Amino acid sequence: MGAIVIERKKPYVGKRQTPRKKKKKSSRSKKQLWRIPALCLGGLFALLLLVGCFFKFGATVYPNVTVCGVEVGGMGRDVAVRAVESAVNRVYSSETMSVTLPDRTLAIRPEISKISVNTGAAVAEALRYGREGGPIASLIRYLQCQNTSHAVDISDALTFDEEAIRELTKAAARQVESVKKQPTVTFDKEAGVITVVNGSSARHLDADALFDAIITAYSERNFNGARFEYEIEYYDPVDLTQLWKENCTAPADANYNEETHEITPEKPGYGFDLEQEHQRIAQAAEGETLTIELKELLPEVTLDTLEATLFPDTLASYDSPHTPIEARTNNLIRACERIDGMILNPGEVFSFNKTVGERTQENGYRPAIVYTNGGKSEMELGGGVCQVASTIYLCALIADLDIVERAEHMYAPTYVPYGMDATVYWGVLDFRFRNSSESPLRIRASVSNGSVHIKLLGVKTSEETIKMTYETLATIPWEEVEEIDETKPADYREETQTPYTGYRVQTYKNYYDADGKLLRTEKCAYSSYRKRDKIITIGKPEEPPVETPETVTPPAEVTDPVPAPAEPVQPTEPVQPTQPAQPEQQPSAPAPAPAEPTPTPADPAPAPTAPVPETTPSGDEIVPYIPPQV
Repeated sequence: MGAIVIERKKPYVGKRQTPRKKKKKSSRSKKQLWRIPALCLGGLFALLLLVGCFFKFGATVYPNVTVCGVEVGGMGRDVAVRAVESAVNRVYSSETMSVTLPDRTLAIRPEISKISVNTGAAVAEALRYGREGGPIASLIRYLQCQNTSHAVDISDALTFDEEAIRELTKAAARQVESVKKQPTVTFDKEAGVITVVNGSSARHLDADALFDAIITAYSERNFNGARFEYEIEYYDPVDLTQLWKENCTAPADANYNEETHEITPEKPGYGFDLEQEHQRIAQAAEGETLTIELKELLPEVTLDTLEATLFPDTLASYDSPHTPIEARTNNLIRACERIDGMILNPGEVFSFNKTVGERTQENGYRPAIVYTNGGKSEMELGGGVCQVASTIYLCALIADLDIVERAEHMYAPTYVPYGMDATVYWGVLDFRFRNSSESPLRIRASVSNGSVHIKLLGVKTSEETIKMTYETLATIPWEEVEEIDETKPADYREETQTPYTGYRVQTYKNYYDADGKLLRTEKCAYSSYRKRDKIITIGKPEEPPVETPETVTPPAEVTDPVPAPAEPVQPTEPVQPTQPAQPEQQPSAPAPAPAEPTPTPADPAPAPTAPVPETTPSGDEIVPYIPPQV
């Protein structure tokens, strides 16, 4: 390890300097410094003292000071006294003091009160104002008086006939004094009448307090604005609540229960309007007699007003004609009875089968024509109810509601336009739609005057309207078919099955604005209807007789020439089909005409024609949709 070397610094050797001595301040300088603040403070104190003495013992009134409504600020004593005397002699000697009580007015004329003002004492009080509390306080008060006014209290300077004024207040107290009486209530149950005698409050007038109020009004020169209240002990208010509970019933408003989908009609009540009668008694005069008659109470919300609120608009309606067949009409009525009045909340789904129920004899249905899978017409319970389902379906389309389930008929019906029908069959086919509106929906269904009537009621939220049209995409003509019935004679011939033409149909929704302008057209549904051939039942033709050998004779010799064969008979056009006697979907109105036979090459092709407008069974025109020509 290396050694540690410590280097010592050499001491500084130079000229030695002696420290300087501080100069001592002279006592004269200190005295001069303290003398200046002392002089300032002394001068300020002297000034305040002079100001205070001036305000304390000065001969003028502070600014903005009034005596009896007279401005005396800056005036000396004598000038102020003369000014106040002039005002006092003019006012107090002529004005009548009026004190307003709750039910009367107390008037005190000057010759009774003998009221006067010691103007010298009042002015002396004005001169003293602001000069209490020393010079600093006097100066501050003086500065404040520059911007604010002060009215001198002259109550100690008033002179009056105290005995006369007190006698007036005592007389008023005697007149006002009353005893409290409680109200009485009697009820004649047989007559249905309640009699109420209103109570009376106890009133008391404090004569001494009224005297002080009068003197204060004189000192403030307030001759017409003085008011004084009584001390009142009120009687107990009438309470008819218990009597109402024991003898009355409240009316019940019509109500819609969203859970049960039921509308409860209103119910009238009996009694009286409790709140109204309590208010009438409270506003009656003390001691007044009131009569209350018990009577029928009508509710505020009736069934009509409730329905007008819930279902103010007809969203869609349609009347489909039906054939006058007793059993079929009965089935239509039974189905409509189960549907009529039904309410769907927003988002709920209507099911025809669930609502109408199974078509059984126990449910009131009778046998009527239906179409089987084989296309045959057969009698079955509930036949015809498809017309109700179809009419509701058409209304749901017009109301622009969501269709959940729908199937077209086997054959094209005639009670609604093509493509706007819906078939149902218990356990197999159902018709369902959803209330896609924002408000409850009510279905009204009935049968009368040869038609099924359907209405959908709710709240209309759009100015748009919908008109339904359809386009016939294809027509499938029926054919005539002969069937042999061996049990019939050879000359027997009868039409045993009516024909129906088949169709392929596309339906459309056409949206119009409030002015009737077409906004848009949307495809709605595609329907395929089968054809049904006309069946002619004929008898079994007779067989030619077989000759036996005993009866065989040799043929005669032919001498005449064999005649030429006859010309073939040209086929005739198909006959316009007729409707069956009791159809399910086809009433007595004829079906659309079948397609024309295809022309032979020798015949010219027929010119195309525009579709002929059809009409619904109710008479409204249904214009088929015509696609644009390409």
